[in-house]
Order: sequence, then structure tokens, then C-alpha cells
Amino acid sequence: MAEIKILKTDPRGRITLPRPFRKEPLFEYAVKGGQLILYPVRTVRKYPDMSDLPEAELAPAWVEREKKVNADTRPGVAASTPSEAIKKRVKR
Repeated sequence: MAEIKILKTDPRGRITLPRPFRKEPLFEYAVKGGQLILYPVRTVRKYPDMSDLPEAELAPAWVEREKKVNADTRPGVAASTPSEAIKKRVKR
């Protein structure tokens, strides 16, 4: 028979987690029957295994556009408004 552990709640209705789980920042949960199952997020697989899928061929025109955009290595300008960005760019 499975070991049954009951989580206690505080006066505000919050669950007090067992000691090993208290430092986990985020949980996912699943409800199965009358049980609530908690999973720490870092242990839950977020994306399916896609290694067996074939790679898609991209259109040559799209690949050329991406190469052109990604070749731009100009430094960014940090500014709160567009006019401030223009002023900073002119100063360089």
C-alpha cells in the first residue's frame, strides 16, 4: 500500500510543504482522483522529445533574409524615447 502523507494548512489555508520542497520556487500540479500531486517545475519535462522528427527545409529566400538580418552587428542604443535614441546615435 502507498504511503499516505497529509499536508497541513496554516490558518490562512495555505499548504505547508515538506522540508525538502520548501526552497522550490515553482510547482506544477496534477489532480488524479482525490489526490493533488505536486511536481517541482525543473523536474517536469516542458517540451516533448522531437529528435525523431525530420528537419524541415527552409525556403532559400527566407534563409538569405535571415543571413542579412543576423549579419548586422551594430551595437544597440539604450534610450527611453525614440528622440533620445536619435540624439545618442548622432553623438557617436
